[in-house]
Amino acid sequence: MRAGGSRTAIVTGGGGAIGGHAAQGLAERGFSVLVVDLDLDRAHATAERIEAAGGTASAYSADVSDPEAVAGYVAACVERYGDPDAFFNNAAYEGALAPIADYPLDEFDRTMAVNVRGVFLGLREVIPAMRRRGGGAIANVSSQAGVRGVTNLCAYSASKHAVVGLSRGAALEEAPGIRVNCVAPGPTDTRMMQDIEATVRAQGGDPSGFVDRIPVGRYGQPEEIAAFVVWLLADAPPFLTGAVLSIDGGMTTA
Repeated sequence: MRAGGSRTAIVTGGGGAIGGHAAQGLAERGFSVLVVDLDLDRAHATAERIEAAGGTASAYSADVSDPEAVAGYVAACVERYGDPDAFFNNAAYEGALAPIADYPLDEFDRTMAVNVRGVFLGLREVIPAMRRRGGGAIANVSSQAGVRGVTNLCAYSASKHAVVGLSRGAALEEAPGIRVNCVAPGPTDTRMMQDIEATVRAQGGDPSGFVDRIPVGRYGQPEEIAAFVVWLLADAPPFLTGAVLSIDGGMTTA
């Protein structure tokens, strides 16, 4: 039963900066939001902020690379709020920072499990639920590293290139009922980027080069990426599907 007639959204990685802001933005647009994160405390924190602001949200803990866990979060959304109208397929893992010849196999496997298998499993479970309600909108998260080469992040870059392919295939399969688009952010001021900077420093490098390669001269802000995603899920025209949409301060045009 759909709660209060509202639209319904699922946000994975909803305890993080971009996912959290996106969940809040969708709630402000009237969506009931299931906030999914591996860290239940962080998911609860996002849901509590939404509820305190007068929105409707609840938390769910899931490893997005686990098929049963993914089926569980979709079932929880259906039970609590109804079939989803919007899906922000956002959870991600950066992996190790190392050249290919030295890259740890376990880190490669974990990165691909979260970033590729997780996106695929989300699509596999959410699409049938959206079909039941007659359509919807999906935003998968790639990266500027998913549309160009990057050094020392082979697993992350490969996984984000794969997200582009999954998004394009899903868009073709589900048109015209479900819009599927892919968002490709540039470096953003989040925990992930802070951890990458710390690793570069620990390895004796200078992370200032990351910002130097961004034409606008700064990292993106999580609120900026989230606002773009909210528009894409809530307001974009039906004709917009199958796109890979960069929001990267001009990096991929430089």
